[in-house]
Amino acid sequence: MYSAIWLPIVTPFRNGRVDVNALQHLADHYLTTEVSGFIALGTTGEAALLDHHERTTVLQALLEVVGTRLPVVVGVGGMNTGEMVRDVQQFDHRDIGGYLVPAPAYICPDQRGIQWHFEEIARATDRPIVLYDVPHRSGVAIAPDTAKRLVECSNIVAIKACVPQTFKAFSALPISVLCGTDEAFVDCLEAGGVGGILASAHLFADDFAEIQAIFSEGRTADARARFETLLPAIRLLFSAPNPSAVKAALSISGHIDGETRMPIAAASDALMERLRVMLASRVAEHGSLA
Repeated sequence: MYSAIWLPIVTPFRNGRVDVNALQHLADHYLTTEVSGFIALGTTGEAALLDHHERTTVLQALLEVVGTRLPVVVGVGGMNTGEMVRDVQQFDHRDIGGYLVPAPAYICPDQRGIQWHFEEIARATDRPIVLYDVPHRSGVAIAPDTAKRLVECSNIVAIKACVPQTFKAFSALPISVLCGTDEAFVDCLEAGGVGGILASAHLFADDFAEIQAIFSEGRTADARARFETLLPAIRLLFSAPNPSAVKAALSISGHIDGETRMPIAAASDALMERLRVMLASRVAEHGSLA
């Protein structure tokens, strides 16, 4: 279940409020692409900048459109493990596919504390847990030895891995490894990964799925060559704090308004122009966007 391409869907805003209609339109659009599931309330969804009511609104809006056609995994983050446990308990009655959970931010616990944190959350639910190893945001990494102990929890089933140096070590464990660093997607597949949770899948979902299919056929060089054609665009989408450029690209293509929530600033005029050129080139080459 936790493999292939997952979309950490953005949260559209209009005039400072969650744009439910735009979010549902967007989800309906991606149901026609090769994504295998959605991540609600992740980093790309600006979840840290949403209040509890807004998070509930976003999840309800997604579930109304997606239903059971694809799994919706809910991002749960923060500094306080107890508060994260309470969030899990509040979401647990919904028909969701599990939780994406990072180490507690800012606190910087040692590996014993990290293990305790995830075990507490795993005990709070029977639903699957996807570990999120994102040290550049949380301040601490999940060590492979810690992950090895954590997989003894029956509902810890996957890890979103953002540090390429650990892809191979995580892939040696009985856990599904999903790439969390878009430009390292093929590196992750080569190390034993089984897919990715990729913000740039907002534009390239079908491309990523095709690259993984080519890789699965044993055509590694072809997969890498195909992926390298996307790298300039992927890097452009991360040239501003995520999800500023992704939202801007979606606004240019008519899906949503490009509004972000401060302190995530909207894309600059210069970035907007570069995105327009990139998108026009893609349409000229492929006839459409993702």
